[in-house]
Amino acid sequence: MEPQVVKTQGISAASSRIRTSNNNINSAFDTLRSRMLQLENWRGAAGTVAQTTMHQLFNGNNSRSAVLQNYANMLEQQINPGYVATEATNRSLADNFK
Repeated sequence: MEPQVVKTQGISAASSRIRTSNNNINSAFDTLRSRMLQLENWRGAAGTVAQTTMHQLFNGNNSRSAVLQNYANMLEQQINPGYVATEATNRSLADNFK
C-alpha cells in the first residue's frame, strides 16, 4: 500500500477556492435575480412559467450554496485541525519509542 500524504496547505487552499467559487456563483445568481425582477410585470402563461422556473432555480441555488459553504467549513474546522492534532499525537507516541 502506498503511503498517504495529506497536505494541510492544500486542504486550506481547496477550502478557499470552494468559498470563492461559491461567492462567484452567488454573485451571478444575484445579477440574474435583479434581471428577473424586470420580468415581474410579464403577464400571461409564458410569463408565469418563466417566473415559476426562475424561483425554483433560485431555491435550488440556496441549497447548493449551503452545501458548498458547509463543505468548506468542514474542511477548515474539522478535517484540517483533526489531521494536525492526529499527526501531533502520532509524533508524540513515536517519540516515546526512540
